[in-house]
Order: sequence, then C-alpha cells, then structure tokens
Amino acid sequence: MTTIVVTGHGSFATSLVETARMIVGSTENVQAIDFPVGSGVEELTERVGAAIDRANPAGEPGRVLILADVLGGSPARVALTEAAAGRADVVTGANLPMLIDLALSAGAATAPELAARAVTAGQDGIRDAGTLVRPEGGVS
Repeated sequence: MTTIVVTGHGSFATSLVETARMIVGSTENVQAIDFPVGSGVEELTERVGAAIDRANPAGEPGRVLILADVLGGSPARVALTEAAAGRADVVTGANLPMLIDLALSAGAATAPELAARAVTAGQDGIRDAGTLVRPEGGVS
C-alpha cells in the first residue's frame, strides 16, 4: 500500500485530510503534517522523515507520495529533499479533488502512478464553474 503524506503551511494539511475524510470516509493511508506558524524547517524535516520511516520502514521505492501545498515553500522543499534521496515522490499544488482521488486508489497503485493521477485529478478539479450556469455568451 502506498502512503500519502500531505504537508503545507499552517493547518492546511490537517484541514485537507479531515475534509477528504468527510467525503470518502476512511483515509487510513493518508497522514497530515502541518507546518504551524512559528515552527522551524528542522522540525518539519524531522516530522516528514519520521512519517516516511513509519510508512516505509524497509525503504522500498514507490511506497510514499508527498502532497505539498505550493512549490517553493518550505513544506515542498522538505518533500523534494526526500524525493532527491529516493524516499518519496512529490506533487505540489495539493487540492481536495486530488486527495479524494488518491485516497480512493492508494491501495492499488505505486507512488509514481499516484503522482500522475494526482496531477490529472488536481487539474480536472479546477473549473470556471460559472460557465456551467451562465447562458452561452453571457457576461458575469
């Protein structure tokens, strides 16, 4: 089973995982690691590393996918350090449609397969929904 680790600034990760749980039920293969205001990158690095160690004690490739909130932020940089070490795959721009899709399919796919799914599901979940209800050619 692939473990999904969600991380981001503030309480983003916990909020995203709890919201996904409301929709899909069990998210036992998903872990949230927040980066609260006032905490340091060293602490976040330790927490992400410990989550990977718990999820994949044998260090097998393709077992951990990290979803981070935004490319370039501290959570993503920590995640990319783990990816560079071969301990995880990483997708940034985490959103709810992405996590819902992954939570429902994590048991049957590797981290690289889930990373590809995450990008597609995340992009597909972004819509200009106003165009769905406005008359054709209408201006909002």
